[in-house]
Amino acid sequence: MLDKKEISVMHCVYNACKRNNDSCIISNDYILQSVPEKFKLNDAKIDTILNQLQYDGYFECTKSERKGETVNVISLMQKGKAFKRELLQRRRELVNNFFWRMVFAAVGATVGFAVSLLLRGIGG
Repeated sequence: MLDKKEISVMHCVYNACKRNNDSCIISNDYILQSVPEKFKLNDAKIDTILNQLQYDGYFECTKSERKGETVNVISLMQKGKAFKRELLQRRRELVNNFFWRMVFAAVGATVGFAVSLLLRGIGG
């Protein structure tokens, strides 16, 4: 499961790749500008996150030089292409989980109230 920083970086990479036929050339500066400021990422952290995402099978990434700047050449793999679907499924799963917890809490409260009334009626 990806953490918030990884999701943010992957979202940036996914959008860039989808505009260019599932591959892109992207710099760490572009990623740094695309992710929210609250994550406080730097080049080393971005490289670490890119390596982790590559290891998890989301994309293939190689470093290259372009006009004196180091860039990442990224090609989405099957898991990377399904990133948006994975996020949607995770959100559905959270909503479904929350719904069933509320249902069981309501049933538990109702049963508890009924038992307390029943016991109070027997004892009184």
